[in-house]
Amino acid sequence: MKTIITTILLGFFISTGLFAQQTIKNVEHEYEITHVENNVYDVKFLDSEGNILQKGQYWKEGNTVKPHGTWLLYGFDSDEVITKAVYDKGEKLSIETIIDGKVVKANKELIATKNL
Repeated sequence: MKTIITTILLGFFISTGLFAQQTIKNVEHEYEITHVENNVYDVKFLDSEGNILQKGQYWKEGNTVKPHGTWLLYGFDSDEVITKAVYDKGEKLSIETIIDGKVVKANKELIATKNL
């Protein structure tokens, strides 16, 4: 009897773990990078049809690039801005996004407390 109960419980835990996993597909997008001035580069990420998915700027320091300026993330198949983030040489200063039709904002201080 113990063996049957153990087998049932083991099967339950294994099947629960399988159903809880989500498959995430990382899709590579085309992008365009344009040198603006000095260390600043504009970047646009495009879908397969050439629509802009995300755009912003990078700040180049040595061999690395950091998000810089205002970044915009657009909704799927629309020109609606879903998320707006502001960076200064890699440091996130603010973020504003739409969740369930409501605008949610966070400033530098709130972002710092959430990252602790």
